[in-house]
Amino acid sequence: MRLMMLIPLALMGGHAMAEPPAPTPLAAIQAPKAQTSPMMSLSPAGDALVAVGSRGQALVKTSGNEEWQQAEVPVSTLLTRVFMLNDQQGWAVGHDAAILHTTDGGQSWSLQQWRPDLEVPLLDIHFQNERQGVAVGAYGQLFRTRDGGKSWQFEFLDSLLIEDDRLYLEEIRADSEEDYLAERAAMLPHINRILPLPGGDLFAVGEMGLMARSSDYGRTWQRLPEIYFGSLSDMAMGADGRWVVVGLRGNVFESRDQGENWTPVEMGTQGTFNSIRRLSDGTLVMVANGGDLAYRRPGDADFTLVRVAKGQDLVDLVENGEGNLWLAGSHGVQPFTIKK
Repeated sequence: MRLMMLIPLALMGGHAMAEPPAPTPLAAIQAPKAQTSPMMSLSPAGDALVAVGSRGQALVKTSGNEEWQQAEVPVSTLLTRVFMLNDQQGWAVGHDAAILHTTDGGQSWSLQQWRPDLEVPLLDIHFQNERQGVAVGAYGQLFRTRDGGKSWQFEFLDSLLIEDDRLYLEEIRADSEEDYLAERAAMLPHINRILPLPGGDLFAVGEMGLMARSSDYGRTWQRLPEIYFGSLSDMAMGADGRWVVVGLRGNVFESRDQGENWTPVEMGTQGTFNSIRRLSDGTLVMVANGGDLAYRRPGDADFTLVRVAKGQDLVDLVENGEGNLWLAGSHGVQPFTIKK
């Protein structure tokens, strides 16, 4: 499922002239009810939690504080993902190819990249350490930094192309470099999520059944055989070694051999699963549109499906330092406890 319709960047021609100054983004408005605004992503930051979502809103909940506090954010675009490397330093991405950075646990954010000219959203971000990171998004976008985000470089993921598309692009390039670049811009599927595997590899899931892994931190990728042509949104590894991927219309698959073979998992819902996480006790939890949540404790044969937020779309979840869950979605952030 494509998240939006994207318009290719128009090419400007004519006489040489100075480029107009880039527009200045509007800062996120401080909203008294930001906690109930749509939130897209959650991340732990030591004992605190950080959430990001609509209109550039970012929230922080510190340990022992019942209330979420809205942070200062220099953009008002939709933020899709937050990644905290530690309790102080983290990054967030969103529409307009925005990349934000925090050095104070999410209390305030600075802008590292903002490219409304690209008309492309970024959907996930991961850092190996304080300097090395990658951000990914629609149409196979990947931006890389080697200096903590002071500069970001675009990389075209040629290794994700299927052979027919590769040959097609080569034919176009032989005639016109300009046509080749324009066609290439929309050739790759959206990358919805990246996550580290044991041993240092990266794993990616996305549109059109994309599953791929990289052993060189995203420079090249090996696509796994397609098992499903719809979008996949997330993956998690169970304590028992089973890998689980989730996606559109209640589609869930699991692998017992580290992604070589996959079997479908019957979930009993048509709701799109947006995120899956493994909790500290080994329980796998996934959340879906329509307010559904499913969990499987270690030793359980099947997932248990419960409707926890009727009429809401649940997009992400996180476990806090006390072992309790927070959910993010169309109605903001809210706590949830799985019954023992």
